[in-house]
Amino acid sequence: MERAHFIPHPALQPHELPRTGWREVGLPHQWTLEGLEAEVGWYRLTLPQAEAQQRRWVRVWADYYAEAWLDETYLGRHEGYFEPWTISLPVTGDILWLRVAAPKEPYDEVWPRFKRQIKGVFGQHDCRPGSIGPRGQERGTGGLWGGVAVWTSSAVALLGVRAFPLQIAGGWRLQIEVECDSVQTHQAAVSLTLRPENFEADGFSSERQVDLIPGRQRLRFYWLLPEMARWEVWERGFPHLYRLSVRLGEEEVSTHVGFRTVTREGDWVCLNGRRLFLRGTNIIPTQWLAGYSLAQAEADVRLLKEAHLNAVRVHAHVTHPAFYEVCDREGLLVWQDMPLQWGYALDDAFAHEVVRQAEALTWVLGNHPSIFLWCASNEPTHNRYTTVPLVATALRGSDPTRLVKEASDFREHTYPGWYWGHWRDFLALPAAPLPSEFGAQALPRAETLRRVLGEAAWPPRWEVWAYHNFQAEQTFRVAGVEMGDSLETFVTNSQAYQAQLLRFAIEAYRRAKGKITGYFQFMFVEPWDGITWAVVEADRTPKAGYYALKEASSPVLLSLVPYREVTEIGQPPINEVWLINDLERPLEVWVRLRLEGPVSGMLGELQAKLAAQEARCLFNLAEGYEAPPGEGEWLARAAQFLRTLIPGDYHLVGEVWEGETLLTTSTLVIRYLSPIVPLGGAW
Repeated sequence: MERAHFIPHPALQPHELPRTGWREVGLPHQWTLEGLEAEVGWYRLTLPQAEAQQRRWVRVWADYYAEAWLDETYLGRHEGYFEPWTISLPVTGDILWLRVAAPKEPYDEVWPRFKRQIKGVFGQHDCRPGSIGPRGQERGTGGLWGGVAVWTSSAVALLGVRAFPLQIAGGWRLQIEVECDSVQTHQAAVSLTLRPENFEADGFSSERQVDLIPGRQRLRFYWLLPEMARWEVWERGFPHLYRLSVRLGEEEVSTHVGFRTVTREGDWVCLNGRRLFLRGTNIIPTQWLAGYSLAQAEADVRLLKEAHLNAVRVHAHVTHPAFYEVCDREGLLVWQDMPLQWGYALDDAFAHEVVRQAEALTWVLGNHPSIFLWCASNEPTHNRYTTVPLVATALRGSDPTRLVKEASDFREHTYPGWYWGHWRDFLALPAAPLPSEFGAQALPRAETLRRVLGEAAWPPRWEVWAYHNFQAEQTFRVAGVEMGDSLETFVTNSQAYQAQLLRFAIEAYRRAKGKITGYFQFMFVEPWDGITWAVVEADRTPKAGYYALKEASSPVLLSLVPYREVTEIGQPPINEVWLINDLERPLEVWVRLRLEGPVSGMLGELQAKLAAQEARCLFNLAEGYEAPPGEGEWLARAAQFLRTLIPGDYHLVGEVWEGETLLTTSTLVIRYLSPIVPLGGAW
């Protein structure tokens, strides 16, 4: 349904509601998007009548507690935001009442340490309005974020389907589960069809007999299939998708399926039996799912792929269904978190509910081949070894085809140069082998800050900035970012720092390929008008950090390790030259180095042959001293050229050429100064 009547009101029953004050709203709907800070909202919908012998159904996507009435008949209650609630409606009745409650949890007593609402970053996070302070529950997410669907069925209703492809010798066994509801006991014929969805090939069909009983039930089928076209990540192949349809009488339900395997080999993730170095980021596309769309999901995935990323972590929440659909189509791997963020209640009632929702997660998202891993919790605290293992066990038991990780722990989230230390500490490879969070904050554009913060933008009113997630202590006392004399200067300095840190960290991790099997930078886009670790603003304008992430994440990476960032005329600009190949094929390339600035010229060329998936140091300055006669001539020529420089800022530009094709570039900024002591011998 597209429209409903809405009123924010704490009433517990429909008859307690006022007759006036209602207004028509479009669905989906979240009242915070309209500036309301209500904790309870009521929706009134007028339903169409069913024809003779038909049954009526309604499906509701609500956040967080939902109750329903048809006229005066109570239909039940549902908890949780990401799992839709499917309701069988009585034959008679016109008005559907929906009470949706997203109450703030009692501060200090429940929130933030012992939360009960399983909402992940929508319930508590340092990227929410109010951050992690006492105001962190403001601007909540209550409402019908996914809207309401109404339909009719015959005596047997097909309510949903999921399918898990299990690889066997010579082919696949497709495990199919169908949720249905029958009026009576009887035997029925089920037709299964499997057709290519995004490519051309032959399809398959099969017939089955099932015994139905009255009420809601899940049917399970196993279908033996030959070797199928694989779903692959975008940089290694094509994401082949099939459409699975299940038909029973007049009813049909369908989903898409991708055939692929996900396994581990030591610390490596293997997709379809081959190791894959994960170049990833964390994403929270939006704080309010009702405002997200398929077009926005397509734009976000396009930005992810343009940044050369092959994986994305949906950080501590379940996001809009459109995002997963686009990742399936575009061949982008998804690490999916259970929406658990920090601390939760410890009692049995909460344990039962969180296990139920974990099993529901595999049903809601289990058909997406892009999802390769379930993670039970993000940064759990006191319930790390109590509740979290229960959730992980539920995920493993519900889905035999994916990796399951108990938690993305604090020890895997490393922030040198932001919360501690210096960005150069990334050379020690903290959080190896798979760092799943690292980064630094960066301000959005000055015009964005003035629009969002108003008069508090400049000079800064830090309490307003903090509400929008800005971390002053880390910005000034750890990162050492300078404000300058204008907001524009502050923005430039902040973005430059984030870009420098990300590039340094990612290149350090990629040079250590093998010890490091991937990374997930934190984070990709601003989920609201905040000041966070994102490299893309809320309106999807890239910051400088986006381009640093993009360059450092190139499948073929040229990593130039500077000798010094500030040095004297005559000194070399680089200490090492590395080439990293994430492609599934070998490379035979030329690496060309040139210096651009007040004096420009070529430094030299290196020829290299790399195997598939290899990372190698092509040049080391110290080893260059040891080159035998005839092999170090280019170094001598480079030394003579460096002695001709004049003071100034230079760009060392490296290019990797495969024949006539430019594969990748890399640039270092070097400042050359006049020597304190007159130049002597060559380096």
